[in-house]
Amino acid sequence: MHHQVDGLALSTDILDRATRRHQRRTTTIRIGYALGAAGLAGALAAGLSLGGGAAEPPAVVQAAPASMRLANAATASDNISYRIHLKSGSRVGDGAFDPRTASGYFRVPQDDSVTTEIMVNGTRYIGGEPPLGKLPADKGRGEKYGRYGQYPGKHKSLSLFGNGDAVVGAAAPNPAALFKALSQANATTSENPDGTFHFEYATTTGDVALNSDGRIARMTLTTTWRSTAKGRLDTGRFDTTIELSDYGLKVKVKRPADVVPTS
Repeated sequence: MHHQVDGLALSTDILDRATRRHQRRTTTIRIGYALGAAGLAGALAAGLSLGGGAAEPPAVVQAAPASMRLANAATASDNISYRIHLKSGSRVGDGAFDPRTASGYFRVPQDDSVTTEIMVNGTRYIGGEPPLGKLPADKGRGEKYGRYGQYPGKHKSLSLFGNGDAVVGAAAPNPAALFKALSQANATTSENPDGTFHFEYATTTGDVALNSDGRIARMTLTTTWRSTAKGRLDTGRFDTTIELSDYGLKVKVKRPADVVPTS
């Protein structure tokens, strides 16, 4: 099922291609990331000229626009491994990814399983592990825990939420991709009083906070949606929070033992 949000397709099936044996629904927002990093801003400096007379007053240095500083933060977050914590609607997931080796993992606990994506040197595997808690009596029948589908081709990032063209909830959260994605969506960017960045486009608003190294640490996004799928106008909102940390960590993953090919 898809909701139409001012031209953005919202899907209610997370990882619906994971394995056809896993019959469960999760909420997903499709977002694209065919993206590149923005260039660095030039350095600004003010100096005093020395001469026979009194020194000239220092030049006034104006702060770079918020959009340029956000671009610099995205560039600083590029091509480096990171840990990710993501909350999208009622779903919460955790993982890590190294873009240099195209390797990482992401796990979304559910009541009947833990949906898991593993990527090893660009090869993608998606399957399910046993639930963290007690299995509900009406769920889990026929589940083959630990079996993964291997997807064809080589991939550069985790799929997580698919590979559409929106900005919300990146398909494989790619901090370096944020600025270009916002530019492609014609987003307006400003700075909040607390120094974080704010952006708006279409029916989405969001905020971005940086860490002490100038890299992206947290993104919060809110999208409002409309749907007439049931013959009436339904409206609502969808909140997504992405937290990125431990930049530069070593990501260790290995190929699952039980693998079947998928189309």
